[in-house]
Amino acid sequence: MSEQLFVVVGTAAETTITVSRESSTSERPQGLVLDADEPLRVGDIEANRLVLWADSAPDTVEVLTGESGDLRIWHVWRDGDLIQAWEQAARLEVDDEGDDLGLVCHDGHGGSDADLVVRLHFDRAWTQPADD
Repeated sequence: MSEQLFVVVGTAAETTITVSRESSTSERPQGLVLDADEPLRVGDIEANRLVLWADSAPDTVEVLTGESGDLRIWHVWRDGDLIQAWEQAARLEVDDEGDDLGLVCHDGHGGSDADLVVRLHFDRAWTQPADD
């Protein structure tokens, strides 16, 4: 398991990524950003950047890629009216040892407890992130 601020994975064309939220804190609403070179699709929404908020997105979301390319993933949270990322001691603990990608997200507001825990399952080949 490595610690990073964000993750970049390579995806094949027409990959279905199942994002499953395992837990999240409610003190500050937590979110996961998926940012791609080519549009992503969730239901009838298509965009290059999606934010899956723990307080509004279902526990499991299927995201479809269009063309092959890089997918950048990072953790965000709301502080009042502000959306924050990469502040204070924020970090992702990345588990890329198995077939899935596990992310344990910390928003840097103290404590060692996870603020958001998600697992991403890819139905096609994907390139695991390099430990930098």
